[in-house]
Amino acid sequence: MRRKARARKQLQQALDSATSYDEWFDAAEKLDDLEGKLAWRERDDTRMLHTALVREHADDLRRQREAGDPTALIRTLQESLYRHLGELSNPDLYSVARTGTKHLVSRFLDEVEQSMLYICDHPLPGATDEQKLNLFREAERVFGHTALMLSGGAAFGIYHFGVTRALWSQNLLPHVIAGSSMGAILAASICSRNQTELAEFFTQPERVHRDALRWLPPARMWRQGHAMDAQQLLTHIRTNVGRYSFREAYEHSGRTLNISVSPTRTRQKPRLLNELASPDVMIDSAVLASCAIPGIYPPVTLSARDPAGESCESPYMPTETWIDGSLQGDLPAMRMARLHNVNKTIVSQANPHVLPFISHHHDRGLTASVRQAAGTFVHAQVASMLELTRNLGSKSGLRPYIEQAHAMATQSYLGDINIQFPFRPLLYRKVLSNPSDADLDMYIRLGEQATWPQMAMIRDQTLVSRTFRTCIDRLKASAGAKRERALG
Repeated sequence: MRRKARARKQLQQALDSATSYDEWFDAAEKLDDLEGKLAWRERDDTRMLHTALVREHADDLRRQREAGDPTALIRTLQESLYRHLGELSNPDLYSVARTGTKHLVSRFLDEVEQSMLYICDHPLPGATDEQKLNLFREAERVFGHTALMLSGGAAFGIYHFGVTRALWSQNLLPHVIAGSSMGAILAASICSRNQTELAEFFTQPERVHRDALRWLPPARMWRQGHAMDAQQLLTHIRTNVGRYSFREAYEHSGRTLNISVSPTRTRQKPRLLNELASPDVMIDSAVLASCAIPGIYPPVTLSARDPAGESCESPYMPTETWIDGSLQGDLPAMRMARLHNVNKTIVSQANPHVLPFISHHHDRGLTASVRQAAGTFVHAQVASMLELTRNLGSKSGLRPYIEQAHAMATQSYLGDINIQFPFRPLLYRKVLSNPSDADLDMYIRLGEQATWPQMAMIRDQTLVSRTFRTCIDRLKASAGAKRERALG
């Protein structure tokens, strides 16, 4: 017993000190084996799944693929995905073992992937290549996409670098990314880079410009009404992101950037800026607006690329000014779903005012349940108090501030899969300061370590949408090659 306890302690230490996902997974697998959780993964029995039907559909997909019957494959794929995706999305399936869920789930998903690729790569009776491409596009539209959402968080938001690097290293970084405040800086930095530039970005973090925050002298604070130098922040943004409109960034990177901004007028609604809704808006102005915390930075008027020329810019909605996206739309899930058909959200949450309420979100047991209940109660009471204050003070000059506080208290800060900054009160003294070299390494490592335990669930629950993208890319490339041969 003591030997087992000592081995568990050593493996836990190896888990906590891992510097790569491979190191982490090796320690996690050994710890799962020691605790009998690998055996749990091997057994099919569980009340969380209709195991007999999952097994039957996996076998049917394999037989139909081996028989070379794409028509039957399509029918079985449609039925099995419709019937099983809900239960396969249950996060409790991933709460037992560190290294993943039941092997039956992995086998089923592998059969789904192989079947989709088979249909993509083999002739479909009665359908041209162009018709097959349209079939995949329509199926993808019905199924939906995965989106990564990066919260605000001031200096804590550097943690998103570690989260996104961990996902990128495993080819799991979604192509639809949203960001607010500091999350907007990271999202814009990623979505303005092509694959080669992104590899340089993630493998050389020491080259990232991080001198974003500069306090103004007290006299200027009093005169200008805000505490920090907006020009310094804009320099930081432009150095890391460049000078792109949303459309230009999408064309350069192939990724869809979304930035949340909040209105300063109560009659305006929060906006989600992207290449669909605001293609000509300049990303640097959108990011600056999304970082404009009242009292810290001034409100921002957005700018847009002028049709007169690439080097020309003009004000966008010149009578409106915008502030920190976290205030009313930290995680704009509903707007993302409508604009991009998002069916799965991965949230990297680092907002300092949110962390105390969600720090036990992943925990299980009586103590964690009590803490979650207490946090929910406090959150509900604050929201109710602000709702009452908002109604009573409808004509007060404080109404805009009450509205913003109410929006912060009532919005959702979690998604389908959540990767959250660890609640460490001693770090709060660093939240409004530029990171040192050691701080940069610390934030990145915290982000990676928080992502690794979620990797199996992310890989499984995004597999279908990733395979759709692979198939569509293959079919588009094949169609393009055939057109070139026909012309040549």
